[in-house]
Amino acid sequence: VTVDAAVTSTVTSRNSAAFTSHHFRRIRITPPKTSSLLEQYRGGGSSSAAMDGLKNSLASALAAACSKTLLAPLDTIKTVQQYHRSTLTGGYSKSLSFLQAINLIVSRPKGFREFYAGLGVTVVGSMPSVGLYFGVYSYCKRKLRPWFETYFGDENEEQVSSSKLAFTLTILASAAIGNTVASFSRVPFEVVKQKVQTGLYTSTWKALTDMIQKEGNIRAFFPLGGISIQMLRDIPYAMTTLLSYEILRSQIKQGKDETISMNDAFMGALAGGIGSFVTNPMDVIKTRLQTADIDIYNGSILKCFQMTWQEGGPMAFLRGSVPRLLHKIPAN
Repeated sequence: VTVDAAVTSTVTSRNSAAFTSHHFRRIRITPPKTSSLLEQYRGGGSSSAAMDGLKNSLASALAAACSKTLLAPLDTIKTVQQYHRSTLTGGYSKSLSFLQAINLIVSRPKGFREFYAGLGVTVVGSMPSVGLYFGVYSYCKRKLRPWFETYFGDENEEQVSSSKLAFTLTILASAAIGNTVASFSRVPFEVVKQKVQTGLYTSTWKALTDMIQKEGNIRAFFPLGGISIQMLRDIPYAMTTLLSYEILRSQIKQGKDETISMNDAFMGALAGGIGSFVTNPMDVIKTRLQTADIDIYNGSILKCFQMTWQEGGPMAFLRGSVPRLLHKIPAN
């Protein structure tokens, strides 16, 4: 509400009874503008950072369980394609095609049910890890925002650029912290899930009991190099996906309430596709390190990279990219 100066002087110098309808007509009321994402991001909210993080954690955990269940066949196809290693010597070997991977999966004893191999451990493991990831991300975004605004949001002629820089750094830092915390918790169920998906074990229970018997302790679920490559894949994926999503949200004008959900779904799908494609090479290495015998790569990310390159050249790092895109786009 913007009040004319004459009205102000009238109120301060006269009795309130002198404030007539004539003065009311001199009051200009400006309706609030729809705030942009950046303004919402800077403005915060009434809920605490901890409560905001908890809500995001619970919502994302339930969403993860749904998406993992519905899209399990695509994840199995992707894992089989990435795990496949050719013994061809001389020149680059051909990768396992999408249809070849499907035929290989259905040819196993359980037939069509093999597409859902390892689903139980996937759902049980993904709910706390994804919930932890988004909870920490949301919490850090609220807590780190004032700090970055202090150093990169100064009132000067470059205020808009500084605010965008602070916004970008907040998203990147929050995503990195969230996935650093969550990646460690993902390794055990990722290892078990992939060993069942590739056919190394016929069931999750068989995988659990056999792995413990071989190692004698929980180290069986944390193979050498497994945690490092998990972080090397997850952190760039989170940073790319969430930054793409937040930038898209800030650029696309939001309409009525009924269109917001559709816009969010579209932007989430696009961001998920970008993050998935960029990090597919790391995903190939992760699958191989976490499923192969220790004597093949000795837990070395570099050795796995070199052997994969020798096997299939640069295209070897795109193995499984099609089912992974088909999985990540709707999942996000």
